[in-house]
Amino acid sequence: MQHDYGRSSLTNLMPTPQSSLMKHRGRINQHLSDRKRLTVGAIADPSTLSIKPADCDLVELRLDSLGAGENVHQFAKECPLPLLITARGSEEGGQSNWSKKEREHAYRAFLPYAALIDIELRDFEALGSIIDDAKKLGITVIGSLHDFEATPELAFLTEKIDPKADLHKFALMTQSPNDIRKHLDIFERLSGRALSVMGMGPLGAAARPLMAEAGSLLNYGFLGTTPTAPNQWPVRLLKATLSI
Repeated sequence: MQHDYGRSSLTNLMPTPQSSLMKHRGRINQHLSDRKRLTVGAIADPSTLSIKPADCDLVELRLDSLGAGENVHQFAKECPLPLLITARGSEEGGQSNWSKKEREHAYRAFLPYAALIDIELRDFEALGSIIDDAKKLGITVIGSLHDFEATPELAFLTEKIDPKADLHKFALMTQSPNDIRKHLDIFERLSGRALSVMGMGPLGAAARPLMAEAGSLLNYGFLGTTPTAPNQWPVRLLKATLSI
């Protein structure tokens, strides 16, 4: 895992041109405001940084898996699609042992490239300065919750809603048809909010197109060969399926 958060060794790299960056940020904000569903191509494998991203609407960089070194900055600088920056904490599936302060440094180093950032709802207070700075820049803030064991009751999920989040993401282990019903109930209970809802595990994966049809605005697949969640779809297949 690389831990190069700073820019002292990256003086040859400049942020994404402001015109493109503002266009990306505005486009994402408008799509979410219009409740238009989008596909997210997640990257967790450094080898995938060598490919030209396609077959998705935006790209997620999982810094907890990729690190924050020069190769990741170079990809972020050159990526033609809007970027979602995620430095997932280990409590909810992150692949690094970064402290919250280290995660804060990683987020801050990539704000110049970001159209969106994803921070766990449990860390909204601890990483509040990043959220505030992102909002000042017009970056969409995703508040996420991941449960790799079960699908919690709806009351538990609604208690986690935070007004600072522009979109709430719930990724939940799905073990029965009743869990799928709980997922659909989230859209009914929180119908006024921008949501991304998905199941994990075989049954959850099968139901991902159903969640998109029900109103999930960000729908995740993986670019390259490395999924970022259990039974995640390749993003090319997901986008093709959602276009039917």
